[in-house]
Amino acid sequence: MPERPQFTLCLCPDTYLLRQRVEILLAAHPPAQGGGWQQAVYWGDENLPASLWEDLTLQGLFATPKAIIIRHAENIPAASLRELSAVLMRCANHVWPMVCLEVGFERGAAKVPAHIQKLPCYEKAQKAGWLDQTPGLDERTFPHFIREEGKRLGLQLRPEEIGILTRHLPADATFAGNELAKLALAAGSTGTLPPNFTSLLAHTPELSIFEVIRAVQTGGNTAPQAWRKILEDQLGGETSVFSFMALLLREGRTLWQILAGENVYLPSSVAMAKKQMAQRLGYAGIAKMWELALAAEKGVKSGERSPDQALEMLVAEMFTLFQNLPR
Repeated sequence: MPERPQFTLCLCPDTYLLRQRVEILLAAHPPAQGGGWQQAVYWGDENLPASLWEDLTLQGLFATPKAIIIRHAENIPAASLRELSAVLMRCANHVWPMVCLEVGFERGAAKVPAHIQKLPCYEKAQKAGWLDQTPGLDERTFPHFIREEGKRLGLQLRPEEIGILTRHLPADATFAGNELAKLALAAGSTGTLPPNFTSLLAHTPELSIFEVIRAVQTGGNTAPQAWRKILEDQLGGETSVFSFMALLLREGRTLWQILAGENVYLPSSVAMAKKQMAQRLGYAGIAKMWELALAAEKGVKSGERSPDQALEMLVAEMFTLFQNLPR
């Protein structure tokens, strides 16, 4: 077994995947004296307390093995980061600091802020192989996650069931993982999903996202209220803004496939309406819808807009898009 790192920098944008990676790493390197790791969690978007520095540097009477997990470390002020970097290079032997940088990935590489990359602890982690990088889910990796997470929960998922789940669920490991756990309870000891398993899911984006678009298409004073109601009722409010935008992009992909004549699974209740909407939008309209969703996401991630502002601007721009379409 390879020697455990002196400290680990965990790069991952998804809370669920990050938690999995931490547990996998801790299990792979059990403490030398037996037993398990005692975990202490600190948050980088709060003031780092004195207890963190004590945990990292002081050894108790029994030297209990402790995993020090620092979440959202990318939000720690630069001065505190420099201090943390210095402590990581000389932390106590019985502790395992796991510093979590919950940043996005682009083209397979983590978007780590430049001032963090210049820290001695980051350079040391790069050279020593102490960087643990886990990108978030995308359309390519999401089916694999569904399959492996289902297997871990005792589900025997058929390929067509995996396909349906990837279309019904956002590529968000926290949301999808919770829904799979719910399905595992319904499946029981057999691990076989019931025929109506889609009705057990918290929401069906084919319906909810499409209803949002249809509300905007209809226009009038009810469009913003319909948008907000569906977002709050189906997707859990502000915490799922990015999941919502991902679903909107996926809905555009479905409309594109319909327009291209591809065979797409659709609930019978919306199949005809989706076909009509795809024809009305055309390729240019669908591409514009994608552009608006990506611009809204960029606005939130760059800090230019709050999630609420981004959503309000997105619905206004989509309303304009539909108003300018030929009747």
